[in-house]
Amino acid sequence: MPNWTDLGPAADTPPDARACVRLAGADGKEHPLVVFNVDGTYHAIANHCPHAGLPLGDGERRGLTITCPYHGYTYRLTDGADLDDPEFGEPATVYPARVQDGTVQIRLS
Repeated sequence: MPNWTDLGPAADTPPDARACVRLAGADGKEHPLVVFNVDGTYHAIANHCPHAGLPLGDGERRGLTITCPYHGYTYRLTDGADLDDPEFGEPATVYPARVQDGTVQIRLS
């Protein structure tokens, strides 16, 4: 059974907003994430670019993509795919997100 971690009220991340957070996983590790509300659908992606490990949180979001503000690599929020080098680029880690009873939840496992 998947474990869902509460992020907070959905109202705190309105449409077109983002939140940079650190969530503790069942593994005891801290997971830095960026959570986006794109037209009422929530997406969570690791807050580090697989290319160089720098934060994605300040990057430009366009539709369902985020562009690393440091080197310009673009990743898809739905599956983490590296859109600049889809064949060889390492994807970003994405996490399932949902709203349950008005609370945004992220599944880390």
